[in-house]
Amino acid sequence: MTKNFTNSISSNIWKLCILRGLAFAWFPIPTIILFYQSHGLDVEQAILLKTILSLSILLFEVPSGYIADKLGRKFCLVAGSGVWIIGWLFYCGGNSFTIFALAEILTGLAGGLISGADTAIAYETLLQSGRASYYPALEGRLVAIAGVSEAVCGIVGAAIAESDLVYPFYLQTVCLAIYFCLALTLIEPQPQQSVTKRQQIESLKTIVMNVFVLNAKLRWLIGLSSTFSAASFLIVWLSQDYLKQVHVSIAAMGWAWAIFHLLMSLASVNARRVETAWGTKKMMLVLVLSLATAYLLLGSINNIWGIAFIAIIYIVRGFYSPLILNSLNQQIPSSIRATVLSLNSFAFRLSFAVVAPVIGAIASGYSLFLALFIGGWYFLVAGSLCWWWLVKLKVIR
Repeated sequence: MTKNFTNSISSNIWKLCILRGLAFAWFPIPTIILFYQSHGLDVEQAILLKTILSLSILLFEVPSGYIADKLGRKFCLVAGSGVWIIGWLFYCGGNSFTIFALAEILTGLAGGLISGADTAIAYETLLQSGRASYYPALEGRLVAIAGVSEAVCGIVGAAIAESDLVYPFYLQTVCLAIYFCLALTLIEPQPQQSVTKRQQIESLKTIVMNVFVLNAKLRWLIGLSSTFSAASFLIVWLSQDYLKQVHVSIAAMGWAWAIFHLLMSLASVNARRVETAWGTKKMMLVLVLSLATAYLLLGSINNIWGIAFIAIIYIVRGFYSPLILNSLNQQIPSSIRATVLSLNSFAFRLSFAVVAPVIGAIASGYSLFLALFIGGWYFLVAGSLCWWWLVKLKVIR
């Protein structure tokens, strides 16, 4: 590998940092329910739209990772951002559930294409630059960038939404257009391994079988990852109802959103340091227990102080992402990295699709607090089981 290539491919790192910030410029999120309601949709329809999004990502997740391994990670990032722009243009000009559902399907396709490809190109870039050990720190930085971007853009989006609820969608569409242009300048890493003819024709079915059946280490890592991810994504929606029930104003919700994400960012940039001090095994156990305890206490406390436990869940999210992804990357060969990372995201979406409707039904049929309490027990059992197997298999020490 030439020195010039190594130097040029290193530029992917700062570009990926910018791309992560642009991807998480979620200007509309703090007011998206109000946007739906302004077009005659009720809360049930709003939740259905997010279910459509999750199912869309679920459908496209694994094939997109396979495409990334065959056609290139850069191809998926460029194609994904292009589809994402089209989906968001439907939001900018739409005014009905059908149009918004189409936008969510396209957004899911875009998310499926991008998911796994960005992580894979980051790891491969570092690997070819001789800096693979830097990956946990980079992932921590990327999570921090995402958190700061969400926090700042959430505040800005809520402010401009006071003029018109569609303006935040315009802003995000501009960010996606910039993403598309910058993704075009990425340099595709060269294949890290020489592969046999048999490996070249290895089917997606074989990869899936290996990950979920034959490779116990990957299976339990993905299980723990999907548990953490489902819990942290579920709280995004449940926390809005919680804050409403403890009488937090809409303006204050925007600032709470920002604080949660800033705390998550702070955790992510310090994840490597804490892991070094505590060890991966101890840290993972603390994260599992902290996550479950926060849910259980949220289900038991019906007052403003519950915000502290929402914050804990966001902090856990900041810590776990760099640790889990680094552990996964260490177990994955280069030739199928994007595919396996997409399988990881697929498992998260599947877990969410199974758990969220049950928790949502309990929240609607009984109470939000009971739903949070039951969710806490589920995440405690699932997370502890995965952690125990990873320790037994000596994946985490």
